[in-house]
Amino acid sequence: MTATAHAPRVAVVGAAGWAGSRHARAFAAAGANVTILVEKDGRGVALAQELGAQLVPSTAELHPEHLDLVVVALPTTMQPVICADLLNRGFRVLTEKPVAADAEGAAVLAAASGVHERLMVGYTLHHHPAAALVSQWIRSKNVIAVSVRSVAHKQNVHSWRADPKEGGVAVVNGIHAIELVSSWFDGDPRVLASSASSSLYGSPVPEHVISTLEFPEGVMFTMQSYWSPWQEPQGLNQGDWSLTIDVLATEGRMLWSNDSLHMWERDGGQYVKTFGPSDLFLRQAETALKFCTGGTPAVTFAQALRATEIADALLAAAPSRAEDVVSP
Repeated sequence: MTATAHAPRVAVVGAAGWAGSRHARAFAAAGANVTILVEKDGRGVALAQELGAQLVPSTAELHPEHLDLVVVALPTTMQPVICADLLNRGFRVLTEKPVAADAEGAAVLAAASGVHERLMVGYTLHHHPAAALVSQWIRSKNVIAVSVRSVAHKQNVHSWRADPKEGGVAVVNGIHAIELVSSWFDGDPRVLASSASSSLYGSPVPEHVISTLEFPEGVMFTMQSYWSPWQEPQGLNQGDWSLTIDVLATEGRMLWSNDSLHMWERDGGQYVKTFGPSDLFLRQAETALKFCTGGTPAVTFAQALRATEIADALLAAAPSRAEDVVSP
């Protein structure tokens, strides 16, 4: 769909970053009019020219009457204050996940005007075509356990990812699985075991985290999340992210691995469904365009906050915290 004068008007904050540029191009592809890119230096010039957008240095130059949605894609610690200001000024906002680096940071947003109605948190897994099928299957099953392996390809752990305040891999990558799995079950899970390591890159943050939690209804949740210097043969986000979610139930088993879904029934029946590669940013943009014209957020502040609180708990329980590791 080609953007017209009537297309939703979108601004992207942090547009020169990896996620910001993906958001900007995705919204343009979805039919939005990407009118403004916010970058404090000249890094966004080429993208602004590509999209025909105006480049401005600050969100102070944004005006609610000129925009239908503001997308915020910045380091996690920077986002709550900026999003709270935008909400208080009347904007609808899509913020990159997580909602904050920790629950303390999220408190800044909690008091913002319209946080439950005008803020959508960008958890892209919800927009994968497998997600609805797995969610529907789980609702009718007696689930015993969920096991997740989430691996993001990174040649180096540096820049904002190496800032201890950002929380490390569990907050930057593993939080996707934490949020999705916690959306399936009620109550606050109890952390049974958790460990963290920064031995692979020697950065000052947790690079590898493995945790076991138990939801009140007895469902066990095991998660392994790490950054990897090795590119895997298949994965989401153009191969940069390899994800496996294995759900075991009394009635059967479902295995979601990147763009494939395999289900085994207790009576021996099984089926496999394979999806074409999904541009999760594009799918999310299409959903966000409905949100910015009055729809409900695909992922609410309350739902995202719960995931952040669970991440806080599993990191607090990890005995090998990154700051205790001496870099080689």
